[in-house]
Amino acid sequence: MNPIENYKNVEINGRTFRIKKFDALTGSFMLIKITGLLAPLFKNLDLRKLKEAKDASEVKLEALNIPGLLSELGNLSEKDFEYVQGKCLQVCSEVLPAGPTPVLNSNGTFGVTGIEDDTMTVLALTAHTLIFNVKGFFSGSPLASLVGGLLNTSQQD
Repeated sequence: MNPIENYKNVEINGRTFRIKKFDALTGSFMLIKITGLLAPLFKNLDLRKLKEAKDASEVKLEALNIPGLLSELGNLSEKDFEYVQGKCLQVCSEVLPAGPTPVLNSNGTFGVTGIEDDTMTVLALTAHTLIFNVKGFFSGSPLASLVGGLLNTSQQD
């Protein structure tokens, strides 16, 4: 059994960020939320063929219900989105010479400079945090090969 990975460093737009694990209660909620959002994506997928696939390249992308996923994302309330994004950013720090600095302070203000107007970095951090925190759920499942491509992507510009 591999040791538990409690944090991960990612590089986004030339900056290094450290992403930590959610506490168990937050992680449980996020997993339920994410699987609910992803469920429409797999609506037309033949799970028997997916189970036989050796890697994601053998899965027909036409079978993925992208419009269904986008529809679910569009139905996410602003309150729910703010909750999810806030919880994600609270477990992120920027790795600076003085040490890791929280991306989001407990009062909701940004803790590092230059991020308050950087939508792409904030969204990338949110996505990396969600993926890092729920990827263990997909390990060993038929969806692992398909989701694996998402889990191993990194945002570097």
